[in-house]
Amino acid sequence: MKKLTSITAFLVLFVFISGKTQEMNLDQILSKYYQTTGLDLVKDWKTLTMTGKTLAQGMEFPVIMYMKRPGKIRVEVEIQGNKMLQVFDGQAGWSVVPWSGSSDPQEMNPDEVKGMKEQADFEGSLYNWKEKGHKVELIGKDDMEGTPVYKIKTNLADGNIETYYIDAESFVELKVSSVSKIQGNETEGEGYISNYKDVSGALMPFAIENKVKGQTVSTVEIIKYEVNKDLNDSLFVKPAKKK
Repeated sequence: MKKLTSITAFLVLFVFISGKTQEMNLDQILSKYYQTTGLDLVKDWKTLTMTGKTLAQGMEFPVIMYMKRPGKIRVEVEIQGNKMLQVFDGQAGWSVVPWSGSSDPQEMNPDEVKGMKEQADFEGSLYNWKEKGHKVELIGKDDMEGTPVYKIKTNLADGNIETYYIDAESFVELKVSSVSKIQGNETEGEGYISNYKDVSGALMPFAIENKVKGQTVSTVEIIKYEVNKDLNDSLFVKPAKKK
């Protein structure tokens, strides 16, 4: 009986140790994440057009986002008949904010440019992170509202920080928290990502909820994505000021 007990104890210990050693490391998690979401397909996309709507402060606004390689992005938001623009041409950024008193394009400050450059990354900061100059580390496994997730911290090359919460079973992003510096002050935000659907072989989110300090500040509903639609470079060129 004593010998049997020892064997049983050994088997229990073996199962415990083997379970621990089978926990996925960073490279394995990211490989599964790339495969599940289809990022190896996304890297070959030349353009992406997203049409949707955002709800903020009780009002709904149409939104269109255009992305084109290398590193170009244009965001249009229609607010009460006026169109707000945020554009990054791969080198510099500009915006048009009608209610500022001028409809002329204005140059973005360096912090705004950083934010637009991050958004213009088709695959996100976790894909080919070494080549992009980021630093990535696996914080560990966590629980997010009852769902086991892998928590991965990314120190971006530009100094900002992103933390990804990847579903430990489905391997899609459920949440991204960010810490960015704006005019010397740290700004924190969270994006809750859901309603994934197939788009040209890749899984893309159709719903995003943005929170600051736990409070929802906006929600985004994507109506459709269009891959490799022809986009003229003029979309990203800063227009001359009106005389």
